[in-house]
Formats: sequence, structure tokens, C-alpha cells
Amino acid sequence: MAKYSKHCQSPSLVARSSEGVTERQRNGPVLLVTEERAPPTTVRAMPEYLSPAWFTEADSLLRSSEVLSAQSKGVHLVLEQRVGKDDAATVWHVRFADGTVSMTRGPADAADVIFVCDVATAEGIRSGNQSAQAAFMDGALLVEGSIHSLLAHAELFAVLDDVLGPLR
Repeated sequence: MAKYSKHCQSPSLVARSSEGVTERQRNGPVLLVTEERAPPTTVRAMPEYLSPAWFTEADSLLRSSEVLSAQSKGVHLVLEQRVGKDDAATVWHVRFADGTVSMTRGPADAADVIFVCDVATAEGIRSGNQSAQAAFMDGALLVEGSIHSLLAHAELFAVLDDVLGPLR
């Protein structure tokens, strides 16, 4: 961001350019630009959690992560998440398939591990206000399936969390 300092009551504006310092006459005090301004950035709206756009973005982030791809080479694991109750639950799964990682809405054909929780718990975990471990210990997050697979690939969860960070 540009830094400005008032120099005097002289009616000119001094700005730094690639050719050197240029001066333009104006009514007002002299302002000296000591750093160039960063160009304006476009801020993308974050999709609403668990919306179709959120799933699309999450899948894109997972598929494009070189770190996650490298960490999951040789791993074949399917994690399913169920948020809500019974037929009204929002369900999706993350598939690790020898370096290819994807997220798909709907239940998995055969999940290794299934996480089940209510919307408030899922939102707390997503936002970072609650850890998955604390939710599990409190009984708010249920884990079904192969605990061995869950523990054997625990390092993937930290990377998965980092990759999905922009969606928080």
C-alpha cells in the first residue's frame, strides 16, 4: 500500500513512476508516494457451505493439489460424511485413489470410514471453532467403519484440511 507524507503547503503532487519522480501541479499540499500501490485484487465470493457451488469448488481444490496428490500416492481410501438426520442428511465422500483425490456429493459405494454429525457440529469443525477430535470425544461426531484406516492415514487429514482452507 502506498505511504504518503505531507511535505509543505506547495500546490503539487509528487508520484514515483518507472521513469523517475514526476510532478503535477494541483491545489493542495505536496504528497510524496514512497511506495507503489498494489493493483486492486478481485475478491471471489466464497460459496455457501454445502451448496452445489461449494462441492464444485472443493472438488476442484482437491483435484488440483499437488501436495495432496503426492501425499496420497499408493493410498486407496474413501471417507464419507453425513451431515444432518436420515433422509434429510447432506452426504458426500472424498476418494483417495493412488494420487487422485476427489469429492463427490452423495454416498460412496463402499466407504472405509463414515463420519456422522449434525449441521451445527459440521459448521463448528469447518469454521475451526471446534476440532473433530473434540466433537468425537463429546459424542457429537460419530465415526463408523475402519478405525485402523482412519489412524493409518491420519496425516492425509491435515493436508486435506489445508487444501480446503480457502473454503472457510
